Amino acid sequence: MASSTINCGFSPFHHTLGLFCRSRDGRLLNVEGKEADVVAYHWPAIFKRLKLSNTTFTPLSLGLRVETTIFDTVADLPGPSSSQSYNKLCVREVYRDTSKCYVGHLGYWSQDKCDEAFVEWIETMFILKTTIQPQQNQRVSIFTPHRIWDFTVERWAKIWFLFDTTLRTLLGVEPKPSISCYREVVTEKITVLFEQMLRNTAVSDEWNSSGRNYFSCRVRDFVNRNEPCNMVLPAFPCKSPSDAKVGGSRPDMAERIALETLHDFIESIKKIYKPGATILIIHDGHLLSSCIGVDDDVVSEYESDIQDLYRSMFAFSTDRQAIRFCGINDLFFSEPNSMQSFDNSWILDPELVHDPIQIKVSETAELSRKLVMASCGINRQHLRKLILAQDPATLKSYRGLSRFMLQDLEGSVFAGQSTSRKKKTACIIAAEMMARNQAYSNLLELLFPNYIRLSVHAHNNRGPKFGIRLFPRHRVRVIDDIDCRHECVSMYDFQTPTPWHSSIVKVKGDEIIYLMKASVARQAIASGRYTGGWVDDVDKGGYYLLQEADPVVPAKDDMGKVDTLGVFDVNDSCRSNKLTT
Repeated sequence: MASSTINCGFSPFHHTLGLFCRSRDGRLLNVEGKEADVVAYHWPAIFKRLKLSNTTFTPLSLGLRVETTIFDTVADLPGPSSSQSYNKLCVREVYRDTSKCYVGHLGYWSQDKCDEAFVEWIETMFILKTTIQPQQNQRVSIFTPHRIWDFTVERWAKIWFLFDTTLRTLLGVEPKPSISCYREVVTEKITVLFEQMLRNTAVSDEWNSSGRNYFSCRVRDFVNRNEPCNMVLPAFPCKSPSDAKVGGSRPDMAERIALETLHDFIESIKKIYKPGATILIIHDGHLLSSCIGVDDDVVSEYESDIQDLYRSMFAFSTDRQAIRFCGINDLFFSEPNSMQSFDNSWILDPELVHDPIQIKVSETAELSRKLVMASCGINRQHLRKLILAQDPATLKSYRGLSRFMLQDLEGSVFAGQSTSRKKKTACIIAAEMMARNQAYSNLLELLFPNYIRLSVHAHNNRGPKFGIRLFPRHRVRVIDDIDCRHECVSMYDFQTPTPWHSSIVKVKGDEIIYLMKASVARQAIASGRYTGGWVDDVDKGGYYLLQEADPVVPAKDDMGKVDTLGVFDVNDSCRSNKLTT
């Protein structure tokens, strides 16, 4: 079976063609979404039908109103991923006085939809919360891989001639640097900083072939408006429930270093671009809490602790602006207009969220999980079919997550279960996590369509997501063996463990610090080869501090020969550990 995608379903996201900005007279100012290039191509026909059709008006608070127009679809528009047929389009719009334009949602509409009230509510939420803005240039540039290359070549051709000193000399002129030239230079410098400071290389990396151009186009969009380059990163959910991986349930030195890494990147951008940049960290712990066996209140405490940690790291509020935080609860409940007409009966379907592990549930968090799945969830039956058909990409993710969760939940969650039961539960959890993660990604695509999307997971880096490293290579080395700590582990070249699944370990005498499972440090101490333990550093966060124990002095037997049985061979230990891992 050819490789397919799990992102198929019947949710409002899957009926969405795009989000757009337009002027009062109908000029398309920007469009984002999976069918953005198609919408741009058909926009004249779409707007013509929009003008000729009847519009209904729904008043909101603060003087806003939603304008809804339903009309016949335009020929050649691609249908939704579901097998159902849709012959109507629906446009919902709100006029934004701040940007002097309409912001709208374009999607398919059908009288057969079972929850039309919910669809209206969630699509209204999309246009109220989305960050899409008009582009500065009049021509709408669509961020799709096959069009970015031509766009970028055109831009760089202009730069080449602007900087050609030989041509300037021949013409006898020295023109002042243009604004467009300055913007191109800044865009390139920010892209280079990302390459050097954050980007993580993937096994099948497409950064050089297409991803770099995509990234630069996103940066340029902010630079053209002289605004901060906004990035979004789903991360910092909560500490792993596995004692074998972490030293505790609260943020420690690992989280601190990760925040420093992100902050240093933003500060480097500020040195070359005055508006700077920001990274919006969206906590995703509540999304997955019932998959990883962590109570909702524990997740909330971790989120609060992370934000407190970041504030404590910098004395001045201006230094704290590099990173902002929010959770999935904030995505839905921070907009008064969104919750004004919400009805809980819309999300009573028990199939919305499958909870593989029983936890202490927060009512607000559970509501958020259901809203994510109701608004952007995939078809689980389609996912199961792909797994059973052994679709290569789907099966790889499914098996990888199953193995990971089998290790992560080995402690209290899996206590007393048989091996077969553990494997079955891990597989159920993996499928549910894949469904939730994809739905969450879909939601962020709609709410932050113009933001640069970062991820702690490995990606091919062609866009729209880019994998990053939270630990600088020159400062932190990822290892799985203390005795062989001076050797790099190739498996971590493409996927660095996260702070919430690992622990920081310092070894006296070593300049570099290490990232590993907590159990590795504990085993090293228990073996007697190292002394030390957990250091609960209030200021810089907890970590393991180890020191090599004094070497064992070999004893002589009665004949004066050296007894070598008590001598510890580091090299033999390394080889032995490698064989057993």
